[in-house]
Amino acid sequence: MKRKKSLVITKRDGTLEQFSTAKLRSCLARVLQAGAEEPQMAAPLAQAITLHLREQNDPELPTSEYIYGCARAALTQTGLACSADALEAHRRLREARRQRVRVYDPIDCSRQPVRWRKGAIVGTLQNVYDLRQAVARFLAGRIEERVFGLGYRLLSKPFLAELVRNEVLAWGLLFERAPAPGSEVPTPNPVAGSGPPKEK
Repeated sequence: MKRKKSLVITKRDGTLEQFSTAKLRSCLARVLQAGAEEPQMAAPLAQAITLHLREQNDPELPTSEYIYGCARAALTQTGLACSADALEAHRRLREARRQRVRVYDPIDCSRQPVRWRKGAIVGTLQNVYDLRQAVARFLAGRIEERVFGLGYRLLSKPFLAELVRNEVLAWGLLFERAPAPGSEVPTPNPVAGSGPPKEK
């Protein structure tokens, strides 16, 4: 049986990520539930969107914005307008939270706090903890939800670095880049550029 070619998408921060039907299905299930619809409908909707993406002949990679549009259109065209509205509300809330949170460096007081960037957390997880991109994005999503759940508008870099380290430790992944004897574990730099993904 011929293996299907993997789909790659462009994220809003310009980074590339392998498209995940399972991730899309999970997102659709949440908004269907929020719209008082059956979450089981998420599976066929996600498959339909995946098929549409695979049939595209556009040389440009699909963007996360395009996939959002596909999901909203699929919900609307199947009579699930309430769930489509829930998807839009979720997107706006997440963007508002990202705009609100700032990260500052207590060592360099001359620098202005910078806007929260999930992509920077992904970069830290890849470059400091040597995690694969898919794993790094998953954990970055969890860390982002924890940060938003705290309700803080201003976070220090050391505090955020500890959140990242604790999440990696909780999943038993800290050993993936163990320091040499006598050396220290590198400190994550969540506000630095993410850089290119490491080859595994």
